[in-house]
Amino acid sequence: MKQYIGISRDHSASMMQSYLTEGACNDFNNVIKIIKSEAREKDIDTIVSVVKCGVGGRGLIERETVNSSVQRLRPLSNYIADGGSTPLFDSVGELIEILQSAPDANDDVSFLIIVITDGRDNSSVHYDAHTLSEKIRFLQNTTDGWTFVFRVPYGYKQELVRMGIPAGNIQEWEQTVEGIREASRVTLAAMSDYYGQRLKGVRSTKNFYADLSGVTRQEVKTVLTDISHEVRIWPVKRGGQQIRAFVERKLRREMALGSAFYQLTKPEKAVQDYKVIIIRDKKTGSVYSGQSARDLLGLPFSGTIKLSPGDHGNYDIYIQSTSVNRKLIAGTNVLYWPKAVLLAKAAKAVS
Repeated sequence: MKQYIGISRDHSASMMQSYLTEGACNDFNNVIKIIKSEAREKDIDTIVSVVKCGVGGRGLIERETVNSSVQRLRPLSNYIADGGSTPLFDSVGELIEILQSAPDANDDVSFLIIVITDGRDNSSVHYDAHTLSEKIRFLQNTTDGWTFVFRVPYGYKQELVRMGIPAGNIQEWEQTVEGIREASRVTLAAMSDYYGQRLKGVRSTKNFYADLSGVTRQEVKTVLTDISHEVRIWPVKRGGQQIRAFVERKLRREMALGSAFYQLTKPEKAVQDYKVIIIRDKKTGSVYSGQSARDLLGLPFSGTIKLSPGDHGNYDIYIQSTSVNRKLIAGTNVLYWPKAVLLAKAAKAVS
């Protein structure tokens, strides 16, 4: 099994803020580290290429690594952002050309291109939105081995969707210290999940990040059950509380294990197939449940999975807690649904 990965790294002027360059340096090193770890653990031969986007005053594309074993890559010691502009489309086209030049590119291999930027394209010469879109659509529609993942500022997602990038492969992030840290955490968990799917023979994905942004309210109502009148939701004002203690203070009685749900706001390493997943409409407050919730999220129906918070559009995601000691995060909500105890027992019995 062989995996090719191409990374476009933004070095344009907008990245000059010290907190962005420091965060970007740590982010890149962590991405390489998780790729190395997953490649070794799952015995997947991984070849990586890296291009720097927007180098120097003219904002050029520079090849840093070309089709090299990921195990040979070294972490960055610093991150220089001295570019003038952002030839983002050219950097993606450059990576496509590099990966297509591999001697076994037409064999049974997979390609993953990751684009990390804090801005839009503003200076590409060889590719524009139309020509790059045509190339990406061709690769995605004629082969089963190409995945394109973009991490971009808020407001850029729909433009990329129009270019043919699946909504589930786009993460919008805030240009702050915490924003880049959160984006990095989400990407690391998603990368780990991607390798897990590769080990099962899956060659590409349209749901690199958990995603509900393209799901309409009508689709949710059609395939899921409205349980709004059966649940209670409480805000968590103080972090670090254990979920059972929190719920029992609200109920003033003992909590049945499996009746409490935590809000998905950070990567989860293990979500078992018997755990109930609940979706809540942010606008209407309606709460829905059903096995099809996994299908809407693009998740498998069996096996333990890693789940990352992506752009869920109009919805919040709640995961059933089967631990009484789970620590709650301030600013999130806890959902309580007594009926879930019976559903989880039934699901676990047949899993």
